[in-house]
Amino acid sequence: MHRIYYFSGTGNSYYLAKKFAENFHDAVLVSIAHLDRGEDVLLDAECTGIFFPVYCGGVPVIVHNFLKRIVLPEGGQKGRFLYAVCTSSGVPGAALPIVEDILAERSIDVRACFHIRMPANYYPLSGALPEKQQQQIFQRAERALRIAAVMVKKRKKTHPLRIFPIDTFVKFVAGRAIATLAASDKAFKVNEKCTGCELCARVCPAANIALDQAGHPSWTHHCEQCMACLQWCPQGAIQYGKVDPERKRYHHPLVKAEELARPPVE
Repeated sequence: MHRIYYFSGTGNSYYLAKKFAENFHDAVLVSIAHLDRGEDVLLDAECTGIFFPVYCGGVPVIVHNFLKRIVLPEGGQKGRFLYAVCTSSGVPGAALPIVEDILAERSIDVRACFHIRMPANYYPLSGALPEKQQQQIFQRAERALRIAAVMVKKRKKTHPLRIFPIDTFVKFVAGRAIATLAASDKAFKVNEKCTGCELCARVCPAANIALDQAGHPSWTHHCEQCMACLQWCPQGAIQYGKVDPERKRYHHPLVKAEELARPPVE
């Protein structure tokens, strides 16, 4: 079996994971956000991939905690190929070395690492890129994805570049920055456009949104800053801080919210 775990807020990492899976007849996609966070993750598949976005030059908290729960089956890792794919609009920072180091502490070897550029999706810094520019990035990403798929099929090993002490410093800065994200949801607000559709709560991978009786959201301060709630809001009712409310929003154009959302509560 080939199992592919993914974490995605606006669809970039999910789309790549889904496209990557098409290269393998036995690949199964698993949402990290939908796993039971109190249970270990058994590395029992012959091939396992982990797809996630780079946050603050590092690894999202939900992915960090997921990595800490990975355990080997009896017999260890022999014959099992583990790889990681991170996405960002720029450089990968220290994300891949962090993944390697967390798993090395558990005697688990990441055999291959890849970074693929995707359109920027962090709303507080920038709005959506023009469609033509997005398409150019998508085309380059598809090529990079095909190369990665070939390398995984051939079980080729590749590791991220490490330059001491730069990588150590970036890991430290990333860790400090990510530690501030949980309470950063204080900047979210919702306006009169909200229809109470509840989609924001369902797409939030951190289960960080509480809804009142009218279906209006409030945030509970364990945010991942993935911006899924804001980017997927069909009415544009969710705002962030002093960011221009007219700033163009982004989610992957070939991904639907329902692909990332939890099922509605009956």
